[in-house]
Amino acid sequence: MKKVVIVGSGTAGLIAAAMTKTYWKDEVDVSLYHDKSKGNISVGESTTPFILAFLNFIGITEDEIIRELDVTIKLGINFKNWIPNTEYFHGFGALNRDEGGGSTGDITSSLYGILNNEYNGGFLYNDPTYMVPKTLFNDQSHALHIDTKQFVEFLTKKLEGKINLVDDIVERVRVNPECNKILNIECKNSGIVNGDIFIDASGFNRILFKHLNPTWNDMSRYLPIDRAIPQQVPYDFKDELPSYTLAEATENGWIWKIPIGDRYGTGYLYSSRFTSDDEAREKYNEWLRDNLDTELKTDRVIKYDPGYYEDYWIGNCLTVGLSSGFIEPLESTGIHIIIKQMYDFIVFNANLQNLEFNRKSANYLNRDLYRDTINFVCLHYNTNRTDSEFWKHLTSNKIQWVQDIIKKSESEFLDVTIFEGNTVRHIWTIESYIAVAHGLNMISVDAIRNYLDSKPDLGKFFTGGQQIFDISKQMHEYSVDAKSKMEYIPHTEALRLKRHKVYYV
Repeated sequence: MKKVVIVGSGTAGLIAAAMTKTYWKDEVDVSLYHDKSKGNISVGESTTPFILAFLNFIGITEDEIIRELDVTIKLGINFKNWIPNTEYFHGFGALNRDEGGGSTGDITSSLYGILNNEYNGGFLYNDPTYMVPKTLFNDQSHALHIDTKQFVEFLTKKLEGKINLVDDIVERVRVNPECNKILNIECKNSGIVNGDIFIDASGFNRILFKHLNPTWNDMSRYLPIDRAIPQQVPYDFKDELPSYTLAEATENGWIWKIPIGDRYGTGYLYSSRFTSDDEAREKYNEWLRDNLDTELKTDRVIKYDPGYYEDYWIGNCLTVGLSSGFIEPLESTGIHIIIKQMYDFIVFNANLQNLEFNRKSANYLNRDLYRDTINFVCLHYNTNRTDSEFWKHLTSNKIQWVQDIIKKSESEFLDVTIFEGNTVRHIWTIESYIAVAHGLNMISVDAIRNYLDSKPDLGKFFTGGQQIFDISKQMHEYSVDAKSKMEYIPHTEALRLKRHKVYYV
């Protein structure tokens, strides 16, 4: 039996414990150490559809979590005022079909839609709404809005009797400098704690991992936001419960608004380089008054450094979640990254041998994960706004990948060639990139025509421009037909029926 020692009992620690114990069962003894007197940072309440894969992995049904917690359904994200006085929607539920027995992975319905002024988001869901499809829980892609505190308590209860949950404080970490491995940790009450595998889920404290001389990749030049002010706002949704997350851009950052249970989870993200905490509180308070008829009631400011560790698995220690890095939650990637980090750790360490080759492979994928996330988040800031020092900085400091995408959009079209390596590894499909680029007015109709003209028909080896157009048209017509047949019901009604165990046929 291998001994797994986890430090931190927030979302990251409990996901790590649940996945570790679920996969290795009696092969591992899992102990989770945490300081019960300290609360958890509750920022990532909006998720991606990947959370459903995690729940399935650990044996929890969506029915159960909807009945037990105040979760709500998320069909996408509505981006407001990123270009002032405009908004666009990044939805879920891709509709890609394999036409004629050949691969259509690089062909989207959006090509035809944009070319003919009929763009409908490229997904099943392309509008901010208070409705959800009647057949949502059967086969459609969606995510959840969760109450982080409830989620942590729920996972803790599920793990009772399966892991050792220890209320204690880590006072010392002993490391072997020759092989850069953790020898043991010393806790205030438990004394010396030995382990075969250590997992740092201690958030920004990075209690374990900082002792292993990790290399930090600073991303503050391209993503300067480094502060967050969170606030919960009680709200009576009645029959108007949004099925989406709102991300609203401001003069010096952006504000999130997430519907959960009987409240909104909101918060203001900003850069300390361009505005003070007091100025941020004042601006956020104005937004709360104007949008939710309430006042700012907290002095809490969450501070972080935007970036990530080059390696998240060093020696016998793995760092997950906020401990491994933090990229602002613009596309709700926090929980997604934790799950993916643990999944890769399990895949590459299935026999618990902790081999160097496997560590390098997992670290390579983790770097890809963070780079993809950073590139996609940076794409959202391609607004060319110059109405404040914050936006001037972002307009003048575009990451190279975004600069390349701008040029590609000006002369071609976004297809799977924008991905590096295996597209299966990426969080988002090509439609997501198109949705954001289209929302920011990056895509040119003339460029699409040039793209099609540059694709000769080379028989079975390459798909020609006319074939791409025809397939995209078929996919567009298919999506229009599929959307027209979807029956919607109020979001509140769907949750009520699910909680009362009423199932659709």
